Amino acid sequence: MYLRKLIVSLCILVGIILLLSSIGFWAHQNSEFHTKRNRIANQMLSEFISLRADKQRLKVWLAEYLLTEDANTGFRDTLFSRMQQQLQTLDQLAIRDQLYSTSEQDLQLIMQQVKVISLLQSNLHTLEHALKTREIAAYQDDLERWRTLISLFDKFQDTDLSALLQQAIAEQKERASSTEADALSAVQQVQHTMLLISLAGLLFAIFIGWHLSRALSQPLQRLLDGTKQLQQGNFAHRIQQQGPSEFAELARQFNLMSGYIEDFARQEKQSQLATEQRVQARTAELQQALAQLHEAEQRQKQLLTDISHELRTPATSIQGEAEISLRGKDKDSTEYKEAFGRILAASQQLSRRIEDLLLLARGDERLLQVNLKRITLPAFCALATTTVQQQLSSHFQLELITPPESPDDSWLLLDAEKFASVLRIITDNAQQYAATNRQLKLTLALNDNELLLDLSDQGIGLNSDDQTQLFQRHFRGAEARTARPDGLGIGLCIAKTIMEAHDGTIALQANQPKGTTVRLSLPLFSGTQYENTDY
Repeated sequence: MYLRKLIVSLCILVGIILLLSSIGFWAHQNSEFHTKRNRIANQMLSEFISLRADKQRLKVWLAEYLLTEDANTGFRDTLFSRMQQQLQTLDQLAIRDQLYSTSEQDLQLIMQQVKVISLLQSNLHTLEHALKTREIAAYQDDLERWRTLISLFDKFQDTDLSALLQQAIAEQKERASSTEADALSAVQQVQHTMLLISLAGLLFAIFIGWHLSRALSQPLQRLLDGTKQLQQGNFAHRIQQQGPSEFAELARQFNLMSGYIEDFARQEKQSQLATEQRVQARTAELQQALAQLHEAEQRQKQLLTDISHELRTPATSIQGEAEISLRGKDKDSTEYKEAFGRILAASQQLSRRIEDLLLLARGDERLLQVNLKRITLPAFCALATTTVQQQLSSHFQLELITPPESPDDSWLLLDAEKFASVLRIITDNAQQYAATNRQLKLTLALNDNELLLDLSDQGIGLNSDDQTQLFQRHFRGAEARTARPDGLGIGLCIAKTIMEAHDGTIALQANQPKGTTVRLSLPLFSGTQYENTDY
């Protein structure tokens, strides 16, 4: 219903717009028609006046010619040419003016002007023929010659040309005034018509707008109130389904939407409550698990600390006794000294293992705190070789391969004590996991800006499934646990942490035909890079 009213109103408005457009087009055409009539009338009046003026100039020239017989014939020819052009223009304008005539009387007036133009053209032709040929020379008397020529100027075919031209100018003035008045009248008529239609259209638009807004305001207000209720969370609110069919259907759809939102909000609230309960329960479980993990970590650190302190005392005693016994002067037996040497080596190994446990108990941050000092390449080679040889037992043999030529200005940044711990860890692993072959190979090489240290054994080798987890704390493969049941699985983790603190790397790869190669890499410097020696 409301849609039909809206369509009818729009059609009426479109009709008014089309009517205004049609009237505007008609007004433009009417105004253009009268404007062209007025323009033609004014142009003809201007040409008539110019023709009369040129004819007077020609008469003045003729008088001068009869008195002096020495007048300028070029000026005469110019006047004739201009008067012919003016008559041609008048003829063309008269033809156009016939097309814009509005009445029979107007057409008769135009035809009279056409006759005048035709008569003036004939007179001009006769006058030109008389002045440009020797016909005027037949008259011997100047007075007779003057009268003849003047008669050609003023009279032609028993018609007073001066009076005729004067009458034509007067009529053309009157016609120009008339066409101008018609043009102004047409414009005023169009203005009045446009004003009346615009006023009628405005009144109709105001009436239609008031009627439609009245029919639209109440349903929209109810819909607006409903949306405010939804915004405030009152999803149970419903609006009345009344009014035109379109608004009743809109109200019904709004009520359906409100019902869907109410059901969804209820389900969402229930789901949110259930989720909050699950989150609270899971949070409590996580807090409990976190507390248990924290407690277990504290117990582990305390256990490692207790074990380390418990082992430190007997290890120190064994080491001290062995050193005292070896320094004794009356103990010359080789076997006796070898036994005490083994005691000393075992106690040193036990002390180092205790130090590892202490480092592990104190945390990784202690491993990352390194005191880097500048060390030359020969000094580093000596340090590495000495540390590995001291760590080896008498049952193992070491093959040493050093760089054939080492630059004199090459050096490294190293914490000698902690790097020695790395060497001891990988050497101890090589001894512990060696099979029947007791041969180790230590290789030192230079590669671009790196120093590479490889320690190769021919022991149990690597398992490809375990290779990604070798540097995880407390991880030990099945073959490693079989070969050494008492291992803790912390050596490689400590070594990796120390190497990373040196901006270096540690990697394990298979040795051919069997065994494992541990590769350590350290950045190598040369020349005057990094002038400071302590870092």
